[in-house]
Amino acid sequence: MVASSLIVIAAQKCLCVRKKRLSSSTCLNLTVQILAVDLGVKYAVLYDCNAASPEQIQLFLKSLQELGIVKNTLRVLSIDDNTIIFNPTAMESYLNELLQNKQRVFLIDVSPYRKQPVLTDFEERIEDMIKSLSGLIINGVDESSSVIVVNNEMYNEWNLCTLFGILLGYPATYWFDQTKGFENCLSMIPLATCTVRVKWQINDIDHCSCLYSFSIPDELWGELQTHMQQWTESLRERFNKQTILSDFCFTRDIITLPAVTL
Repeated sequence: MVASSLIVIAAQKCLCVRKKRLSSSTCLNLTVQILAVDLGVKYAVLYDCNAASPEQIQLFLKSLQELGIVKNTLRVLSIDDNTIIFNPTAMESYLNELLQNKQRVFLIDVSPYRKQPVLTDFEERIEDMIKSLSGLIINGVDESSSVIVVNNEMYNEWNLCTLFGILLGYPATYWFDQTKGFENCLSMIPLATCTVRVKWQINDIDHCSCLYSFSIPDELWGELQTHMQQWTESLRERFNKQTILSDFCFTRDIITLPAVTL
């Protein structure tokens, strides 16, 4: 078993930006997220701890492999200054299942001209986006680097909010007509905020961490309830196939905010 201090030291060394180090709790939370990706519990994690470069993140992944925490070769995807860490085997399988309609992600249209959010069809352009990304994941890694960089000519017309929701494995993801702006209609709309927490027993601490956190307009919960149950059961099945993480806990709370940034 690796001491938590060694993980924190590796993260602070690899991911330091302008001499500002990450806190110990942030380092451990990030490691749990990466561990879940390595175990196949999650397909990917969006790095949002600081402004560390994709190369710095890749260096941290290498450190986790050297410490024996990460067993598989994980990849880094860079899109418009956003960095995603993913399990290539699990991601390829997941995207193929989406394209073959063996899995489903609901799209929630929150365009600002709408009075209320509504469910919308899985548009052809969303399918094309997934196909393009799937091709990159399979063929886009340069032999000298594990970082896949998506050029702006490719993602310029993509809705990145929708894309990230799909990549992170959410059961539903927001969509808006970005040709008409980047605002949304979620102001003062009651949102069902869903959270999945787990524990990771390191040899010296028992660390609790958030594995998933996303929202769904509460008025759509009834229409999505069966899908949510299936999504939760599928996640729990993947979780139960491993023994490193424990204490799976799903919670749902209702919040209302004056503004929501996507």
